[in-house]
Amino acid sequence: MDFQLAFIKNPQQIILKDFGQITKEPRGKIMDIEELSNLNLQGLFLSETLLEDPEFLGNLTTSVEKNPIRTAEEINLNADLFENLTTEEATPYFHKVYNSWVLQNNLSLLEELTTVIKHLNNLWPNDRTAFFEEFWSIVRRNLGTSELTLVYNDMQKAKKEGEKNKLIKVKVHGTAKPNPEEGGELETKLMKNYEKLFQAEFEVVEYNKEKGQMVSVFTIKKSPVILMANIYGLTRLQKSLMKALIDGLQENWV
Repeated sequence: MDFQLAFIKNPQQIILKDFGQITKEPRGKIMDIEELSNLNLQGLFLSETLLEDPEFLGNLTTSVEKNPIRTAEEINLNADLFENLTTEEATPYFHKVYNSWVLQNNLSLLEELTTVIKHLNNLWPNDRTAFFEEFWSIVRRNLGTSELTLVYNDMQKAKKEGEKNKLIKVKVHGTAKPNPEEGGELETKLMKNYEKLFQAEFEVVEYNKEKGQMVSVFTIKKSPVILMANIYGLTRLQKSLMKALIDGLQENWV
């Protein structure tokens, strides 16, 4: 699978590189630091000297929370070396920082699972969109997705007097941020295709390890959900955590 790495060159600029198959030439470009929060990175590197700047660190908080990050000195890397990395050379850096980041997210969720479940269960009856946006972010961090889509049912309120509320499909899709929108014919067909597989447990129904594509289905309080993701691997810990999370969401905790 392709992956993206970035190096913070200075407080104003980053170097972004897209790495594909070994035979492809990595593509790189210079971007403004403000664009960092919109990127879906599998690794972010910076010099230790930047960590001594409180103002810079304050602006970096959001990016640190949603991207794997390491100091350049920790892995013997600098801006010049980074700009000239081939895909083959970059792959070990990617695995080292990304696998560690996902594992830390898994351990954090394990430690905070009860609190997370209670928070999500409180959102469920009051704001379904907010629930799935937060759920999307939790899944992204803990499965380490490069792209993630959730499809679920929601009730659209009647717009005119005399009309009835309407059951619709909604999808929350994105790479770095969740983007909810009303589903269409495709989402309806997907729900129909998997309707006999929905159950209260998290179940992986399709997984292509070589392509890094996964589909899972489950229900939340008897409401069906489809999860489609591009991932770099799937561990036993990740599957167990997702199962525990979905199991917990079946309960009506307060």
